[in-house]
Amino acid sequence: MPRHLNALPDLTRLLLGFAAATVGGWLWTQTGLPLGWLMGAAIATGALAEVVIPLPRLIHRAALIAIGTGVGLVLTPEVAARLLGWAPVMLVSAGLGIALALDFAPLLARLGGMSRTTAYFALLPGGVIEMATIGGKLGADRMTIAALHTIRVGLVVGLLPLALFALFPHDMRSPTTAAQMNLPVLAAALAIGALGGWLGARVNLPAAWLLGAVIASGVVSASGVLPTRLPSQGSALAQIVVGMSLGLRFERHRLAAIPRALAAGAPILLAIMAVMAAFAALASLILPLTMPTLVLAFSIGGMAEMVLTAKALHQDIAIVAAFQAIRGITVNAIAGLVWKRLHPTLSLSEKGHE
Repeated sequence: MPRHLNALPDLTRLLLGFAAATVGGWLWTQTGLPLGWLMGAAIATGALAEVVIPLPRLIHRAALIAIGTGVGLVLTPEVAARLLGWAPVMLVSAGLGIALALDFAPLLARLGGMSRTTAYFALLPGGVIEMATIGGKLGADRMTIAALHTIRVGLVVGLLPLALFALFPHDMRSPTTAAQMNLPVLAAALAIGALGGWLGARVNLPAAWLLGAVIASGVVSASGVLPTRLPSQGSALAQIVVGMSLGLRFERHRLAAIPRALAAGAPILLAIMAVMAAFAALASLILPLTMPTLVLAFSIGGMAEMVLTAKALHQDIAIVAAFQAIRGITVNAIAGLVWKRLHPTLSLSEKGHE
């Protein structure tokens, strides 16, 4: 990438990135593959990651609020009651993610040349900021954790929708109808979602602006006050913004700094993805949900990306969002406690030797 592009004004670099992401998203949509706007935007932005400046927080949060509000508005009283019945399975899924991180951490530590504490937090299906922060307090290498979480989300978002699309084309191409909503009601719904996102951030929810919007709009929707769908016109824009955020994580100079860790981590993350998908497939034999929905629910991807994938593939958005939310809350809340309980002296002995 020409270095002189880095000398451009910040606004120009941001607009350049948005234009590239939009073109990339449009080109990807022409293939007919799922998550076209998100994946195309992520790839285009990743190619320019050394030039494009990070998105302003306000824009990124607005996209998350829009996605979260759309999910929350499908939560009718019947759907909310159904989700409560799935709580035990959601907790099992969260526990499985922690167990797999524990099981694979020694292998990643040995092959990747890192401590077991770093390996454990790098493999957990939790938020990248939360895992890097909690792990760092226990002596783990935050940069390695952040890099491997970037690879984790990239692998899941890049591979899982394509695999499901290829295996279950009829499920994923089912038509959907766009709901009509007037502007005042749309503004009210988004305002409720924004308030929920703000409150979620105040109480440190995982994926706070997204999950907070889901909860707030879901509570209102369950009361029957608002209609059950947002119009789809803003979906492409939200996908572009989330795709840009994902693509900007792939800064080559950071990833190149830990090649051994990345080389060892990628196949191990793929193995964890496969195990989670296998459990989801087994669960689909005994639970009244489709296999694609359960695969997305059990997956170790980011919440925003998995919700968008479920929407693009016409799966049960509410179930996927609920599974991802419970997993994120559980992992962020107890992952550090689990590690300290199982390895009370390991973190301290490794601290300072990363």
